[in-house]
Amino acid sequence: MDISTKLKDKRKQVGFTQEQIAQKLHVSRQTISNWETGKSIPDIYSLVELSNIYDISLDNLIKEDVVMMKELKKENQEKKILNSGIIISGVGILMMLLSILIPNDHIQSFCNGFGVGLLITGSTVLILVKILRKLYQ
Repeated sequence: MDISTKLKDKRKQVGFTQEQIAQKLHVSRQTISNWETGKSIPDIYSLVELSNIYDISLDNLIKEDVVMMKELKKENQEKKILNSGIIISGVGILMMLLSILIPNDHIQSFCNGFGVGLLITGSTVLILVKILRKLYQ
């Protein structure tokens, strides 16, 4: 049994509506519907809360759903890459701002050039992740 079916069955078993579960998890009713129809999967924090609400172990809730486990792993890898791109871009911006404060022309040029390079690299990472996400979904 996949997780979407388990979530729907457990919700009905405990007598909650999608709206009630959505309020408990601070998400929209549509999000709950998407989880129960298999259009998306809950994040790990929501899974922990759902296991508490439905009084089922997290292991029992997700263990059989190998597809979901692969999806969670992929999402975590994607988040790490996105965070790296954001950090690289941020450091690039800081280097460019730092170049404004430095009176030495050589160091100023280095910081500015290095900052632009980091900004371009970080932006490229972010754009590539978004493009690849669309291609492989």
